[in-house]
Amino acid sequence: MNHTPGFVKPAPATYLPRMPTTRKQLEIPPEVARQFAAKMQAFHAEHSPLKRDEIAADTRHLLLQHMPKGAKVRLADVLELFELMR
Repeated sequence: MNHTPGFVKPAPATYLPRMPTTRKQLEIPPEVARQFAAKMQAFHAEHSPLKRDEIAADTRHLLLQHMPKGAKVRLADVLELFELMR
């Protein structure tokens, strides 16, 4: 097969120009935010991988209680969030 540059199709746009790209902001009560911060500190202080996963799973459950209905938060999302907020 011979691919010549004149026959290459341009990549489609990755977004729709008229679609809004903003999301409704998530509002978490201050007490829940403090619990999240405490769990994150406990996660980083823990050396056992099993205990770290337990802390992350508990944090996931805490976050899901304050997410919009139908929102999905995976354990991997919480672990990534903890690493990003280190």
